[in-house]
Amino acid sequence: MSWLDRARGAYVRSPSFVRRTLRPLIGLIPSKLKFGRSYQRWRRDIARASQDHAYASERHLASLRALLAKAHHGSPFYRKLIETAFGDGFDPGTFSLDDLRRLPILDKAALRAAGETALAEPRGRLDWTETSGSNAEAPFGFFLDKDRSAREMAFVYDVWSRIGFSESDARVCLRGFGLDPEGLNIHDWDPAMRELQLSVFPMTTKDAALYLDLIDARGVQFIYGYASAIELFCRQMQTLGRIPKRPIKGIMPISEPIYDHQRQMIAETLGNPPFACFYGLSEKVLFAAEVADAPGTYEFDPLYGLAELVDAKGNPVTEIGREGRLVGTGFLSTGMPFIRYETGDFARLVQLPTAENGQRMRVSDLTPRRKPNFLIAHDGTRVVTTDLTPAEGRVLKGIAEFQFYQDQPGEVVLRYVLAPDGSVEDAKRIASELGQRCHNRLTFQVQQVKRIAAGRNGKRAFIDQRLDIVRY
Repeated sequence: MSWLDRARGAYVRSPSFVRRTLRPLIGLIPSKLKFGRSYQRWRRDIARASQDHAYASERHLASLRALLAKAHHGSPFYRKLIETAFGDGFDPGTFSLDDLRRLPILDKAALRAAGETALAEPRGRLDWTETSGSNAEAPFGFFLDKDRSAREMAFVYDVWSRIGFSESDARVCLRGFGLDPEGLNIHDWDPAMRELQLSVFPMTTKDAALYLDLIDARGVQFIYGYASAIELFCRQMQTLGRIPKRPIKGIMPISEPIYDHQRQMIAETLGNPPFACFYGLSEKVLFAAEVADAPGTYEFDPLYGLAELVDAKGNPVTEIGREGRLVGTGFLSTGMPFIRYETGDFARLVQLPTAENGQRMRVSDLTPRRKPNFLIAHDGTRVVTTDLTPAEGRVLKGIAEFQFYQDQPGEVVLRYVLAPDGSVEDAKRIASELGQRCHNRLTFQVQQVKRIAAGRNGKRAFIDQRLDIVRY
């Protein structure tokens, strides 16, 4: 394990005072050297797999066998599951992709109960982390390999490179940074990461004007961060009647679904730059990139993990266009194996993984359970907001930001922040049009707020869904 493979992740996760001390020195290191040999090797492998489907399939199966061997050897929890399914004479060298279905699907509760018996390596070699949880779900703690950052970034930069972004490029970063304990400093330049870090809350018009000055001063041409924050920044640009002086070359959303109305708003404001979108999980189980020229369709990378789509009974979804639950087996971080892990997310099948396509499953309507893209109608059916949300600028006239809140089937509160030239009547008009769009399957009420609340990471949920969507 190269120290450079661990250094980037350690830097990102270190306290702010440590980063401030180290970053001038790290900023002097050439970009390619900074990312390390493991990163470069993975970039080459990912590129080869994208062109050579036979290699991708072979590597996919080899990674699965290696994971099963490691889990069987090092983890008492997984050893019991594997031997229950395959007997005491388990041979990972003969394991096939179809054999995986003989193992049970594991949810967070099962892994919590397993505790450290699920580890395939000593705890001291791993990092402890946890998901943030939600109103319907408790935080989930787990372990990751200390050197996973270099491998992870190889996949991320492979996606970003498709729109021209490279390791040496700077980027605007709109995430939930705690730049200052007092909240007085709302921007920072990190030379080690080549990031112009901008606070996403509250991001007033005055803040946005300052951010544009900073972007112009450094000539940054790529924007990275939460889709909700990028959308809000663009709305403020429209209010100001101003965009960056140098054209924006690409948008790199992370960590949230990106909705059609957000994509259109960003594109219209910034001159239609290309988007580089991907799907990932905190547990490092699956990774999928949006397919070029097919917004909303994602293709899973076979070197990162094995993706399955199953129905409510756990049977494989094989019918194109059918929705299923997303289950993942991860190859990226294996100190705590995730084998047939219930992600809690949903998707609709577009393409089955086969040897001919390099084991690349494609899906659409990828819906994180914690960030659903649908509302629940009076009759308990779903109303997908990508079909409901008005994308036309005239419809949203007078509204700076909005959010759907739901805690009862069929009843939705439209929370909104008025634009400087807006009025309550604009909000009522939008609510009326939304009701007509869904043929009155939903009843909309309006609620004016000073700002849309952000979570502790600075994310603004497009839908604040309080219903248990698994029931619908």
